[in-house]
Amino acid sequence: MMESKNTPAIFEDYAQKIVQTLRRNTFLPTFSECARLIDASLQDVPAWELALPAIVCAAVGGTEVNAIKAAIAWYPMYLASEILDSVEDDEFEPDQFISSPAVATNLATSLIFFSFHTLASIDDLDGVGRASREFASSGFSATLGQHQDLIKRSALVEDALNDYWDTIIQKSGSVFRMAAAGGASAGTADQTVIEALADYGTALGVLLQLMDDCRDAFSPGSDAIKWEVSLPLLLYLLDRGEEKVAFPGLQTRSEWGAVLNQSGVFHIITSILLEWKNRALASLSSLPPSVEKSMLEKIPALVLDRLASNIKKVSDGNPV
Repeated sequence: MMESKNTPAIFEDYAQKIVQTLRRNTFLPTFSECARLIDASLQDVPAWELALPAIVCAAVGGTEVNAIKAAIAWYPMYLASEILDSVEDDEFEPDQFISSPAVATNLATSLIFFSFHTLASIDDLDGVGRASREFASSGFSATLGQHQDLIKRSALVEDALNDYWDTIIQKSGSVFRMAAAGGASAGTADQTVIEALADYGTALGVLLQLMDDCRDAFSPGSDAIKWEVSLPLLLYLLDRGEEKVAFPGLQTRSEWGAVLNQSGVFHIITSILLEWKNRALASLSSLPPSVEKSMLEKIPALVLDRLASNIKKVSDGNPV
C-alpha cells in the first residue's frame, strides 16, 4: 500500500483494515495466483484510493464491517479493469504474476467474480442487491467506454475531442463511480444520496484519467514522447486551427511542455481540472458533517497536488 506524508491518517487506518481483512479471506487462496496478484498489487495503491468505498459507506451511515467489505469488493474490479485495459490497448507487458495476454484475461475474469462473491457477504440483503446493481451498471458503462475507444478513431479534431470526453467519462469515470456508488449502496437505501456520490466518483475518475493523459506534457524531461490522442494534443490542435488530428514534429517531453505553455493550453487544462474538482465537491453537499465527509472533501486535492506542482514548474520554465 502506497503511503504519503500528506495522506490523512484515517485513510491509512482504513486501508490497513482493508488489507488485513483481505489477507484473512478464506475464499481467495483457493486460486493462489489470483491471491498473490492482489497482494502484490496492494503495494502500489494510494491509501485514499483503496479506502474510498469504505469512507463513502461510513459517510452515509454504513457499518465499518460493510464499509470494509465494499472496499474489498471494489479493489479487484479496479485491478481487473487495469489488466484488461493493458491487454485491449496492446500495452500488456508480462511480469512474474502474469505471463501472457491469455493469462491476464483469465486472472482479470477471476477478479471480477471474486468481487461479486465479496459483495454477497455484505450484512444486509437489500444492501447486497443495491451494491451489486451499482457494480454491474458501472462495469457495463466502463466496457462501453472501452469499446468506443477501441473502435472510434476520429480524423477530425472536434469529433476526436467529443469522442475523448465520452470515452473517459464512460470508461474511467465509471470505475470510480462504482467505488463511490457501491460504497454508498452498502450503507444506505437513499437513492438521492447514492446518485450524488456516484457523481462524486465519476468526477474523481475523470480527474485521474486527465492526469494520466497529461503526464507527458506535465512531467517534462529528455525522454521521447509516446504520442497518443490526448486532451493536451487536441486542445493544442484546436488552438492552432487544425481540422485533422496530427502529431507535432517534436521529440522530447520538454519540447512538448514548452509548446503547450506558450500556446496557453496549460491554463485551459488547469481550468478543466478545477471544474471537475468542483463537481466532485458539489456532489458531497447532501452529506451531513462528519469526519468521513471531511476526508472525501480532501481527496480531490490529494489527486491534484502533484499535478498542480508540475504545472507550476513547467509554466515557470523550471525542470521537474
